[in-house]
Amino acid sequence: MYKVVLSLVLLIFSTLSFADHHSLSLEARQPRTELELTSITLGGDVTTINAEAQMGVYGRVYMTFILSRNDAGTGGTYTFEGRGYVDEETVFSGTGVGVWNRVADGSNFVMEQLINISDGTINFDRIVMDPLNRTATLDVYAVK
Repeated sequence: MYKVVLSLVLLIFSTLSFADHHSLSLEARQPRTELELTSITLGGDVTTINAEAQMGVYGRVYMTFILSRNDAGTGGTYTFEGRGYVDEETVFSGTGVGVWNRVADGSNFVMEQLINISDGTINFDRIVMDPLNRTATLDVYAVK
């Protein structure tokens, strides 16, 4: 199901990017966030990465990424779950799908995802993971 949704979303975005009369400009929802990778669980078919961060809009955020790889092992697709705790009464949840690709000159990889947040907003995120140093950077853009 996630792969079908991901395929449709990628098709829509690729159609918009190739159309001369359309342009897609995204505005940053918040400043760049530094993530701490708290665990990485390797498996034959999937890898699970857990991370956390303090994010301006969403408070203390806990994230789980479940990555599937392509045949070459250089990229693939993934699903996302996240929870953000602003205070005792304000909690956000988010689910998403994305694609990931290894950076050609190192162990880092780039993840790009669409996330549906419980308050009705939709974000496009770009994450650069650095497993060697257990860190990542996250840029969040407003889609809706």
